[in-house]
Amino acid sequence: MDSASMAGGAHASAEQRLRLYETLLQTTPDLVYMWDLQHRFTYANAALLAMWGKTWDEAIGRNCLELGYEPWHAAMHDREIEQVIATRQPVRGDVPFNGTNGRRIYDYLLVPVIGPDGEVEAVAGTTRDVTERKQHEEARRRSEERLAAMVDATTDLVYRTNADWSEVDIVGGSLLLGRHGSLTPAWLEVLVHPDDRDLVADAIARARASQSTFSAEHRIRNEAGGWSWIASRAVPIRPIGGEVTEWFGAATDITARRQHEEHQRLLLNELNHRVKNTLAIVQSIALQTLRRADDIGLACDRFEARLHALAQAHDVLTRQQWEHAPLHAIVRTAIAPCLQGDEQRFDIDGPPMELEPQRALALSMALHELCTNAMKYGALSVAQGRVRIHWTSEPQQGRRSLVLHWQELDGPPVVAPAHRGYGSRLIERGLRHDLGGDVVLDFQPAGVHCRITAPMPDLGVAA
Repeated sequence: MDSASMAGGAHASAEQRLRLYETLLQTTPDLVYMWDLQHRFTYANAALLAMWGKTWDEAIGRNCLELGYEPWHAAMHDREIEQVIATRQPVRGDVPFNGTNGRRIYDYLLVPVIGPDGEVEAVAGTTRDVTERKQHEEARRRSEERLAAMVDATTDLVYRTNADWSEVDIVGGSLLLGRHGSLTPAWLEVLVHPDDRDLVADAIARARASQSTFSAEHRIRNEAGGWSWIASRAVPIRPIGGEVTEWFGAATDITARRQHEEHQRLLLNELNHRVKNTLAIVQSIALQTLRRADDIGLACDRFEARLHALAQAHDVLTRQQWEHAPLHAIVRTAIAPCLQGDEQRFDIDGPPMELEPQRALALSMALHELCTNAMKYGALSVAQGRVRIHWTSEPQQGRRSLVLHWQELDGPPVVAPAHRGYGSRLIERGLRHDLGGDVVLDFQPAGVHCRITAPMPDLGVAA
């Protein structure tokens, strides 16, 4: 083949390639264009012309501002063209534009066109409509922001783990642990209460084996170094038909609920104990009052009076939430039925002291029996009779003790009873047992004297 034929073939091949390139540029949905060094368009493919709503003749040879670009937009591209020329490096960005398709967002890339002399002779660009992608990205960003806000706003601690629970990340929510981020791989031994570790490990094993929800209530070391109760629940995340890849969960601080439940349990146990004690006391009162009673009416009156005394003591304790009762209030309540409008018949004196429930009830019942006996046979049975009730707090055997004296004055001569009735036995034996101390009931001719000594627990305080 001669040189002319070869030259003709090369020329035909170049023309063919040119037609191919032009066909590709005209059929692509991307916008393809070129600027000369004066920022004038020297090429625009069909997609770009359609977006502008211009013909070739209307567009070619004009710059961005002349084609209706907003001034800021045209100025931005002018700067970028100069940057590409000066640096010979591509420039990439995205920008909104109002074209024939409405306001769309475009991602563009500008590159230098190098001439035969090695100098930049033009700037070429390609632009793609990324409106839907940007909208999806923005929607995802807003969704992630809302999710993050909801996570951070919750009082729950939100976490994720890998498939085998060897990695745990706190992703948001409550700062119960004092921080967010990855936990130590030994989190089970470090953060979970020793008594609850087996429970948590078993719950994890069951959830992993069944690939179902993990759920457990346990104690965890909090930011302050103490223990907080949490209710933790995590669900498995897995592709359809695949294995679990991670777990996502939340832990709620239930310390207050647990404390309330424990308090309720203690209250129920205490209530059960008190009811049993009260029933035992009532049973004892009934048996001792009604046993060998010749006068049923009188026995019923005594039984009712003793129940009333017990109820009055309960009222005092109830006002103090059954934690303790002021000794002064116990004494005043017990003697109230005997006052009959004349408080001068009682001389009451002693420092402020507190009695726990069992001792308060026992002392209240004993004082009631002393009052009843004094009204029937002793100082309170005559107009001039008086009763002196004094108590002190004294050190005995290394601890403080209550020493209370009941002394009847100016009453009729006292004769010791031939046998001890229920009232005497309640005072001497019952009181001695319930107070854990000593009781001496002395029927002196000048008046009954009762000396009560009881060691005080830490609750007792002497002024």
